[in-house]
Amino acid sequence: MKLKLSRRFFIRLAAIVVILVLAVVMFFIGKQHTILIDNNRAGDIKALDYFEVSVDGSPLLDMAPMLREQFLVTGQKHTITIQWEDEASGQMLAVSVNVKIPLTQDMVLMSVPTFMADMNQPQSVWLTPFEAQVVTSTAAEDNAVVLDDTASFSSF
Repeated sequence: MKLKLSRRFFIRLAAIVVILVLAVVMFFIGKQHTILIDNNRAGDIKALDYFEVSVDGSPLLDMAPMLREQFLVTGQKHTITIQWEDEASGQMLAVSVNVKIPLTQDMVLMSVPTFMADMNQPQSVWLTPFEAQVVTSTAAEDNAVVLDDTASFSSF
């Protein structure tokens, strides 16, 4: 039995392939990540006094010690710009760093003090995966619900 492949079959097959390729490309381009910029003490490295930070050309945000800012971004490759004032000369200095966020990570934390201490160290030192901490209470009596409307009158 000879299978007759028509022109219509190849057009439909090409359309399916194009849609699948487009879906894969859109997944990689449109994946949303959260970048947390952190200015807290990191071990023996103290927090910076003051700097400004921008991610992918967004407006500069002021950062003081013990602050953390959140940026929602799409895609995997991003440019983080840090500006600060040099105390000796009074000039504004800036550094830009390109980061690549792993596809499987939804949220990453950039420790600016760790990055500024040594800008030549690998990205994995100052850009780490961030997992939200879930706090659970083990005391059931803390969440007790009173269903009796007259329970407050029992002391009379």
